[in-house]
Amino acid sequence: MPKKLFVTKADGSREPFNIEKVRMTARRAGADDELAQKVAEEVGKKVYDGIPTKTILQIAIRILDREEPSVAARYDLKGAIMRLGPAGFIFEQLLAEMLRAWGWKTRVHTMLKGKCVAHEVDVVAEKGNERAMIEAKYHNQPGIFTGIKDALYVVARFEDLVAAGTKECFFTQPWLATNTKFSGDVIQYAECRGLKLLGWKYPAKENMQYLLDSKRLYPITILRNLDSGTMQKLAEAEMMFCSDLMGSAKELSRKTGIRESKLIQLQQVAKTICEP
Repeated sequence: MPKKLFVTKADGSREPFNIEKVRMTARRAGADDELAQKVAEEVGKKVYDGIPTKTILQIAIRILDREEPSVAARYDLKGAIMRLGPAGFIFEQLLAEMLRAWGWKTRVHTMLKGKCVAHEVDVVAEKGNERAMIEAKYHNQPGIFTGIKDALYVVARFEDLVAAGTKECFFTQPWLATNTKFSGDVIQYAECRGLKLLGWKYPAKENMQYLLDSKRLYPITILRNLDSGTMQKLAEAEMMFCSDLMGSAKELSRKTGIRESKLIQLQQVAKTICEP
C-alpha cells in the first residue's frame, strides 16, 4: 500500500494530499476534463510528503501556463487578490464592486455617528430590506487567519451604531469580510451572534471565490505579466477589474496615460480571461 502523503498549508498545518482537489480547482478555473486530469496527474508525480501547498500551486500554474495561459491566470485568483494591496488597489472597493454585481447598492468609507463614538464603516451595502455594515480585513500573505478580536470589534461597532437610533445608523446585520480564512472561534462566535462571515472559501456556498468567479469579476492583478508602472497607472485610474480594460483603447489611453499599443495587448489577454 502506498504511503499517504501530507501537504503543508500556509498556516503550518498539515492535511492529506488530495489529487481530486487539484483536478477540481483546474476545472473551476476553466480547464476541460482532459486538461484538468493532465494537471492532476503531473502534480501527483511531483508531490512529496510535506510539500507546501504553495509549491503545488506553482507546479499547477506552470503546467497551465504551458497549455492554457488564461486558465493559469484564473487558477491563481486568490493570489491575484493578494496582489491588490501592494499594487495600490483598495480591498474595500473590490468588495463594493463585487456586491454591486450581485444587486447590492454600496458605499465605501462612510463616517457614521454611533451612540458613543463615530465609526468609519468600510462598506455599507443595501439590498431589499437588508442593510449591512461590513468590516473588511485584507491580508496580502497566505496563512493569516482573521481572528476573534476582529469579530468582537465588528459586533461592538454594530451595536453602538444601531443604539444611536438614527436612520443612517440603521443596519440589519454586521458582516466581517476577508480574502483569506476565519479561525474556528470566529465561526463559532459568528453563528452565536448573527455575524455574517464572507471569506475566501467560507461559507461553503456564496463565498468570495464563488461571488467573483460566477460574475467573472477578475482583478487586474490576475494579469501576471503586468509591469509595476502599468499597474500603478491602472490603480490611479481606479481600473480594478479586467473588464475595465474593455472599450476604446484611445479613450483608455487618455484616462490612464498608458500607450494604446500596450492597452490593446492587455485587452487581448484580459478578453481570454474574462469572457466565457
